[in-house]
Amino acid sequence: MANASTAAQAAPASSASQSARKESLLVRFLRRWGTIIVIILTGIGFSIASPYFPTLSNLNNVLFSMMVSCLVSMGLTWVVMAGSFDLSVGLVVTTASIVTAFLIPEVGPWLGIVGALLAACLIGLINGLLVTYGRLSGIVVTLGIMFVLGGINIFLTGGYQVAVAYDESAFLFIGQGKIGGMAFPILILALVFVWAHIVATKTRTGHYITAVGDNPVAAFYSGVTVYRWVIVSFVLASLFSGIGGVILTSVSSSAQPVGGQGYLLEAFAAVFLGATVLGKGKPHILGTLLGVFFIYMVNSGMNMVGFPSAARQLFAGLVLIIAVGANALLNREEIHLKFI
Repeated sequence: MANASTAAQAAPASSASQSARKESLLVRFLRRWGTIIVIILTGIGFSIASPYFPTLSNLNNVLFSMMVSCLVSMGLTWVVMAGSFDLSVGLVVTTASIVTAFLIPEVGPWLGIVGALLAACLIGLINGLLVTYGRLSGIVVTLGIMFVLGGINIFLTGGYQVAVAYDESAFLFIGQGKIGGMAFPILILALVFVWAHIVATKTRTGHYITAVGDNPVAAFYSGVTVYRWVIVSFVLASLFSGIGGVILTSVSSSAQPVGGQGYLLEAFAAVFLGATVLGKGKPHILGTLLGVFFIYMVNSGMNMVGFPSAARQLFAGLVLIIAVGANALLNREEIHLKFI
């Protein structure tokens, strides 16, 4: 009788453990593939709603429209990987665009591009130095730099756009040219992504920046020069935004004194949404790329289905909140000590 009773008690316990294992497998699967499944299902839903959505032409439009935002988002990824924030990345796009437009008539397009990228890197260097050696909050510093850049941009342009001459055909090809039916800026984006992904995953730069973001104290005692890699992350963020500014100037044949702020919300939404891709729970370049693609894919679908334009901003805000919540869920085993 005792043996029978023990067996009867063991049976439910065994089935409960099997159920727990099954649930654990399901949770692990959803953590790894849940975001990608949502992206795929959303694409299928819009394809059913509109016959124009699943076309090569629409894909090209989505990739082209997300180009600058993707560069800004990939740049922001470096700073978030390092454990900080950069609110100035959108204004760096505008500043680099203006510097490019001003320099082209003076020094030519190629030196103009170099000058704009150097100006962007200088902004990132200032941000990094103030955050590290200045011991200031990344949010406060970059918010202040954002306002400073906004004032400088208005002062330099007088509030008017700066046109690029139509005879600068080589420069305009960067943003308006095509190779084999593919827009040239999309090819630039692909090359920048591949380079960034390799640097982030295969080089000392990526590993050290990640280590600093995960645990700066442990990284310091492991011999990592923490301040150096935080500064590098800010410089990379501004460099990527600067590339976006150069391309934006070429696309529109002019530099606008305002408008870069719009990329900031999208960038944060993409970075934190991308952190949930493949269940990593940490920002990574591939995830950010997919995050930007998802946001712009949904925007395109909304337009085709007939959603009002206000729904875009609402969607971006909701994605940011949900993505941050999902990111916190993926890292719930960690003690929450960052309140910046």
